[in-house]
Amino acid sequence: MPQIKSIKQKAGRRGNNEGSIFQRKDGRWSGEVIVGYKTDGKPDRKTVYGKTRQEAAQQVAALTAEVFKNGYTLSSARRDLNFQSLCMEWYDLFEAPRLADATVENRRRMMKLHIFAAFGRYDVKDIDENKLQRFFNAKAKSGLSSDYIGKMKYLLNNFFRYATKKHYVGINPMIDVVTVKNDSSISKDRSGMALKPELRQAVLDMVENHKLLKPILITCTLTGLRPQEVLALTWDNIDFTNKTLSVKKAVNKKYQFDADWNVIARSAEVGKTKTPKSVRCIAMPEIVAYVLNEWLLTCKESGLKSDFVFPNTKTGKLRTYSGLRSLLERFKKRHKLQDEGISMYTLRHTFATILLEERENPKIVAELMGHTKVSTTLDLYSHVVSNAVYTVTAQTLDGVYSRITQKKNPSDSLIV
Repeated sequence: MPQIKSIKQKAGRRGNNEGSIFQRKDGRWSGEVIVGYKTDGKPDRKTVYGKTRQEAAQQVAALTAEVFKNGYTLSSARRDLNFQSLCMEWYDLFEAPRLADATVENRRRMMKLHIFAAFGRYDVKDIDENKLQRFFNAKAKSGLSSDYIGKMKYLLNNFFRYATKKHYVGINPMIDVVTVKNDSSISKDRSGMALKPELRQAVLDMVENHKLLKPILITCTLTGLRPQEVLALTWDNIDFTNKTLSVKKAVNKKYQFDADWNVIARSAEVGKTKTPKSVRCIAMPEIVAYVLNEWLLTCKESGLKSDFVFPNTKTGKLRTYSGLRSLLERFKKRHKLQDEGISMYTLRHTFATILLEERENPKIVAELMGHTKVSTTLDLYSHVVSNAVYTVTAQTLDGVYSRITQKKNPSDSLIV
C-alpha cells in the first residue's frame, strides 16, 4: 500500500497528498484527494465542492485528515457497506463452506446475538481497537465462557485480516486486543455431566425390560459414542465375530437460511463425523455385543428391516435425534427421573467418567471418545480426579518408597 507522506505547506503550491483545488467553469470551486487505490492499481480520487476556494479547501483538509486516520481504502464502491454487510459477505464466502451446517448455524447465531448487536451499524473503518477491547471486557464480565469469547475473537480477527487485505481498513484493529479468561468458566463444576454413581445401577435395572432403549443405553454408556454416531450406525458397522464396532458416519442437521441468516428449514441426514479423529473402531465389551445381537434377533422376529441399527421402528428409516430424545424423556417420566439431569450425552460422559475413575490412561479415553486432543478430555473430566484418586496415588507412592528403601511404611508409628 502506498505510504502517505507528511503534509508540509510550501509557498505557491499545496503539499503532497493535500489534494488539489481549482475553479470550475460554472464558478464553483472543486477539490480532489486520493483516498485509496482501485483493484487495477489506479488512484481512487474523491471530489468535493464549495462556493468559495476556502470552503473547498476546508473540505479537502477534512477528507485528507480522514485518510491519515484510517489509511487508504481499496475502492469507493464499497464505502457504503457497513460492518454487518461486509462481515456477512466474508463469512458466507470464506468461512461457511468449510464448516458443518450445525457449526455454521451456531456461529451465525453468535454473530447476530453479540457481534452485530454491538457493531452491526458501524462503518467498518470506525471500529477501532478501543471499541473492540471494551466489547471483550464486557463479555468477560457478563459470564460468557472463555471458549465462547475465544470463538468471537477468532471470527473478528479473521474478518479484519480480510478487511485489511482488501484495504477497507488501514490496519487490523484486533492485533492488540486481549481477552481475559473468565474465572466462572474455568471453575465450572462439570460433575453433573455423568450419571451419579448411586444412579448407575438403578438406571441399568430400570431399562432391562425396555426392548429398544436397553441396547441404545448400554451401547452409549459402554462405548462412549455420541448420540449422532449411534443413530448413524448400520449393521455392517457391527462385527460380531471380532466384537468390534466401527464409527464411520454421524447424523448431522441441515439448515436452510434466508438472506438475513434466519433459519427457514431444518432436516437431518447421515454424513461425516464431527472430526476426522471421530472415525474409529472400538472393541465392544461382551455385554454390548450380547445386547446388540439380542436386538438384531428382536428386529428379525418383528419383521423390522433396516440397514440402521436403531431405526424408526415404524418406518425402518433414520431415527432422528429429537425422536431419540423423546424416547428417553418418556422413560424418565415413567421412572420419575425428570430431575436427575439425564440426557443422551449424559451416557457418553458416564463412559469417560467410569474409565477415568478406574484410572484408565486419559490418552486411551480420548481415542475411544474420538477427541482430537487429549487436553479436551482432561479439561472436560478434570472433576473426576477426586480426593479418592489422590488417596490411591499417595498409597502408590508409599509402596514405591518401601520397595526402593526396603523399609517398612512408618505410618503405623504415627501418633494421632
